[in-house]
Amino acid sequence: MSIPARVLLVLLAGLFCWGVIRNVSPLKTGGFVTEQTGRIDEKPFFKKELINPEQGLPMVHVASLAQMPDGIMAAVWYGGTAECQPDVKIYFSQHEPGAAWTAPRVIMTRERAEQDLRRPVKSLGNALLLANPAGSLQLLFVSIAMGKWSGSQLNTCHSKDGGLTWSPAERLTLSPFFNFSELVRNRAIAQQGGGWCVPIYQEFLGKFPELLWLGERKGELTYRKTRIAGGCSTFQPSLIPVSEEYAEVLLRDYTISRKIHFSSSYDGGLDWPFVTATELPNPDAGISGLQLSAGGLLVAFNDSAKDRSNLTLAIASKDRKTWRRIVALENEPDANFSYPFLMRSSDGMIRMAYTRRGKEIALTGFNEAWIRKQEATSITP
Repeated sequence: MSIPARVLLVLLAGLFCWGVIRNVSPLKTGGFVTEQTGRIDEKPFFKKELINPEQGLPMVHVASLAQMPDGIMAAVWYGGTAECQPDVKIYFSQHEPGAAWTAPRVIMTRERAEQDLRRPVKSLGNALLLANPAGSLQLLFVSIAMGKWSGSQLNTCHSKDGGLTWSPAERLTLSPFFNFSELVRNRAIAQQGGGWCVPIYQEFLGKFPELLWLGERKGELTYRKTRIAGGCSTFQPSLIPVSEEYAEVLLRDYTISRKIHFSSSYDGGLDWPFVTATELPNPDAGISGLQLSAGGLLVAFNDSAKDRSNLTLAIASKDRKTWRRIVALENEPDANFSYPFLMRSSDGMIRMAYTRRGKEIALTGFNEAWIRKQEATSITP
């Protein structure tokens, strides 16, 4: 073996050890904050609308939602000519109760990210909003330094005025491999002692599901990541808290089986001893899950192993062994409905944002009474 090769092996071993060390002590401040559920006596309710009806961009994608303490809903997504292009920007809109969504407003550009981070940025990508109890908003967003998603990094900034202005962006150092390929996608879960547990994933030398433990200490941002089981066969996790210490996760498939995968943790998300394939298909596409008050698990997914031409809701039984499709929210041949984002607002209503035909950000709102009605009339294939 040549000397340069030995040096390379030593370097890689050191980087691996660095990554392991960073993984052993997550910043876990308490159990998960479990989410509020709706009232049993509610009448069925369902509403569908567009967040950006007149935006007119060639491409918009990957929306996330958050509700501020004053009840105002907020949404972010990215848009431009196409994914990974220099003109991609991150957009923000908000919705006061009884009002319409505000016109989309740019809150991050490639040029601003370059200025804040003091390094080259080729494009921007997925963004996630966190609504802190004190009233501030935190934005996590992906920037691409080179290539496509494998050349990405994860960054953050804050707003103390409801999304009107934002602090300079700060890069999170999460990976030993030149800090490449850390991305965010699904709903973050608040921790009892403060801070967040954020589902993230890596796409460098394979795809891996991870959790980002995000907090604050003495006024400084603190963060660390841990890995979810599953090797490089799954990624893009959707985290679902069931109790303070028990949580479940649904995973996007990166294998030829083309199935949604499932895992669970009994220690607040630190250990995930197994990953198993469910019976639901997955065409290598985003999924989102949410716990229901009766114990079932709601999942939004593309009901196909080949394409994203439909968007379907299904419910898993309490033991998670059987899954029942209850309704197809979108179903159109050759169309694309993707990246659902499920959350529950403070009134118990379930909200779901998703990309519609690649040009619109759609939002549905429904309650558990509507879900029960769909269950009563659905026929599982």
